[in-house]
Amino acid sequence: MQTARRIAALPPYLFAEIDKRVAAAKAAGVDVISFGVGDPDLPTPGFIVEELARAARDPSTHQYPSYFGLPELREAIAGFYERRFGVKLDPTTQVLPLIGSKEGIAHLATAFVDPGDPVLIPEPGYPVYEIGTILSGGQPVQIPMSAAEGWYPDFSKVDGAVADRAKILWLNYPSNPTAAVATLDQFERAVRFSADHDLLLAHDNAYSEITYDGFVAPSILEVPGALDVAVEFGSLSKIFNMTGWRIGWVVGSEVAIEALGRVKTNIDSGVFNAVQRAAVAALESGMPHLPELVATYQRRRDRIMEVF
Repeated sequence: MQTARRIAALPPYLFAEIDKRVAAAKAAGVDVISFGVGDPDLPTPGFIVEELARAARDPSTHQYPSYFGLPELREAIAGFYERRFGVKLDPTTQVLPLIGSKEGIAHLATAFVDPGDPVLIPEPGYPVYEIGTILSGGQPVQIPMSAAEGWYPDFSKVDGAVADRAKILWLNYPSNPTAAVATLDQFERAVRFSADHDLLLAHDNAYSEITYDGFVAPSILEVPGALDVAVEFGSLSKIFNMTGWRIGWVVGSEVAIEALGRVKTNIDSGVFNAVQRAAVAALESGMPHLPELVATYQRRRDRIMEVF
């Protein structure tokens, strides 16, 4: 029996390998503080759990969900973007719920990348940008970043001919794993670069609300013209401690949303409606838990910086 060549080219998933090492260390009696996958150790806020329980008892949630997500959830995501970023979205054509943002990130290449197509991926970065590219037969092209450059890509160093052939440019701010942040001015440069080279600009904004010292993370969709060339991925995982619930979204370009939606309707059946209803409650709550959550992370960050 032979596996597909794409599997042979696929590296082991970084965070799965870290989990193995952590488990081995714990089995050996080591008290481990894991710096692996970003999995909050604080519970999901109680009001979200209560809404899930109510919704799960409703038999109408027990059937297949809509392929495109509950209208109420799409509207709640659009409402969050208008309140938080001042960005107006059409819930029908510019919003798509996901089975966690990781799922959509992995499948975006399926919708846009043909075999041999380059995809521009900042390095270091979240491994799934590269993995989704490999699974689609694309060619990952790394854009090296450095601390001296603020962990932001220098687009002037990207080969113009490669950029012209590429299909997607990935960005991720606030960044995993560097913790760097980006400004609207930097996002404007990325939008211009993407428009100049006919790229889909894909921004992973899962950590938008986890910021410190007065910094408020922008959305790339705040840039004029971004809705023509960009999508942005979001998640309830980090904001609401809902990593195990598997629910997120992608918003932005109508062309990209339709294409990714077409992929998803053929390979999955959507998110459990009870989870979607709990997500609506979360997004429309005003996030009363957030100040304490961020303060907890900031105390931990400050303690780490004291050690180092």
